[in-house]
Amino acid sequence: MVAYYSAAAVLIVGFLTAALVYFLATDDADVDAAAEIANARMYQHNLEVIGGKFAVYLDEFNRWFASLWHGRALAYTIAVLAIAIAVVCIRVGDLISSRQDDS
Repeated sequence: MVAYYSAAAVLIVGFLTAALVYFLATDDADVDAAAEIANARMYQHNLEVIGGKFAVYLDEFNRWFASLWHGRALAYTIAVLAIAIAVVCIRVGDLISSRQDDS
């Protein structure tokens, strides 16, 4: 039963935090300028020459992953993580309750 309450608490705190981040976040001009440079054709070409296609794909993944932790995207990340943690809490609660029923 405690796991279910934990799941509810995680969801409430996670969604409140996500909402707070969403409304207080601003778009960074510095991040947009850096993304513009990284998306430049010459940068992509030089990166491919130095490290191959894998380096280009890795750079794209790295920029995408880094973008999850800034601005409004951070709010969505927090909400998804809260949902995932709550689901884990519910599954643990199900496992605990099924073991107690078997005893």
